Amino acid sequence: MRRNLRSRVGTWFGRGWKLRSAPRRSETFILCRSADRKLKDKAIHDKFAQKIESDLEKIAKSCASGKRKVGIIERRVGRLLGQNTRAENLFSVEVSAGEDGRAEISWKKREDIRDWSELSEGCYMLRTNVNDWSGEDLWKAYIQLSQAESAFRICKNDLSLRPIWHQKEERVKSHILVCFLSYVLFKTLA
Repeated sequence: MRRNLRSRVGTWFGRGWKLRSAPRRSETFILCRSADRKLKDKAIHDKFAQKIESDLEKIAKSCASGKRKVGIIERRVGRLLGQNTRAENLFSVEVSAGEDGRAEISWKKREDIRDWSELSEGCYMLRTNVNDWSGEDLWKAYIQLSQAESAFRICKNDLSLRPIWHQKEERVKSHILVCFLSYVLFKTLA
């Protein structure tokens, strides 16, 4: 199973991006892979999976210690999975009524989903309506955009500015100009 998924997805972390045109040719998609993001995604998945498993064990102990209704346990499990959406698909959970009327819970890890989760860690998709740029140019533009957004966040945090939602076009343009000038100043000082 794992080899099939790897051959379909590919394992190229060196270049960082892969370019594909949309069928209608009005959009271009870029599949990006990042080794740093892969580590981050893996840590997030592992954290949520451990949280789900430990909480499922607590629910199982609760079921064993007293008479619990199936509906209540199902709601607890649903709430648990809803709070940990990053890893909820990694588990198959069943709640049933035992012979004595107690709720019984059982779960198992879904290895097929785990394999896909591991392969997709560090991947994200970009979409653009620019069709005449090379993949490298699109990638560089995206990186510059993320750096600019990061600089804006730094400037706003340092100045303790709150978000502003403009209603008029000239105010939007003014805001963009001020942000651009602050970014240029930031880059010049750096």
